[in-house]
Amino acid sequence: MPGNRHELFTSSLEQAQQQFDAAAHIGFESRALNLYYGISQAGRAISAALTPVGSEMAPEVSGHGLRVLNLRSVQASDFWEVEVRGIGGENSSYGRLAYLLNSDPLDSPVTLGAIWHMIPELCLDYPIGHYPELRGTDKPYFQQGEPIDHNAFIVQATATEIEKDAQVLRRTYPDLIDAELVRFGGGSYSTHDDGTRTDEALFTSSRGIQLRKLRNDTVLMPACNDGSKALDPLLTWWVLLYTLSMVTRYEPVIWTRIIDVNRSPIAVLLETALSKALEAVPVQMHASLISAPSEH
Repeated sequence: MPGNRHELFTSSLEQAQQQFDAAAHIGFESRALNLYYGISQAGRAISAALTPVGSEMAPEVSGHGLRVLNLRSVQASDFWEVEVRGIGGENSSYGRLAYLLNSDPLDSPVTLGAIWHMIPELCLDYPIGHYPELRGTDKPYFQQGEPIDHNAFIVQATATEIEKDAQVLRRTYPDLIDAELVRFGGGSYSTHDDGTRTDEALFTSSRGIQLRKLRNDTVLMPACNDGSKALDPLLTWWVLLYTLSMVTRYEPVIWTRIIDVNRSPIAVLLETALSKALEAVPVQMHASLISAPSEH
């Protein structure tokens, strides 16, 4: 890494760590500010490390790159309908990370409810509606003597999702667009409480599909909107923490009401998010950095 990039990387990462350390020692009234600026500074470090040398883009970025569309009217009653969209392009903080991590730039708004259900640390304990969730992938089992397809992976799916060359599944999980469906069924299956049955869908790709890294696992992330890309798991936290920080900073009275457990039905959920982010986000920063695409 060239000297100026190295300095940008190390100084930004050090600031990110200090912001997260500070967040761990303050209350929920202000914690979102430190958490967001921690992830934002980590993004500057990632930009310094991964922005292609010789490209027209400088490793430095400017501006948040996001906007909360209905910030002035945020209320607990419709909090999950708050919309966020990208602004500023690839030279903004969010826009650069979206480019580097092959994620949706959010040219079309996404709701906080959709973002919440892309974060398993949150939605598994506190589902807040009917939104697509990420799906874990597994390596298939190959019997001894069989050739091993290193690009093959398994995801659980329903028969409806797999019909017509898995069109429904591909629309929900756009990273499947270049994958070939090899077979469906014939492996382990699950029957859910509502009677829905999911079976193994085996995919492969001669080009090598990009599976998103979530900590030590690989996952398929849902599309933000119909026809859009997926987000890298780091950027789901990015959008959530940006939004919470904006409400905290610019609507402090509303924010104080929203996190009051005696007055707000979503206070426990938001406090949980601000607590789990302390551990989940730094781990995901590392996972995103080491698993980022090598070409753009």
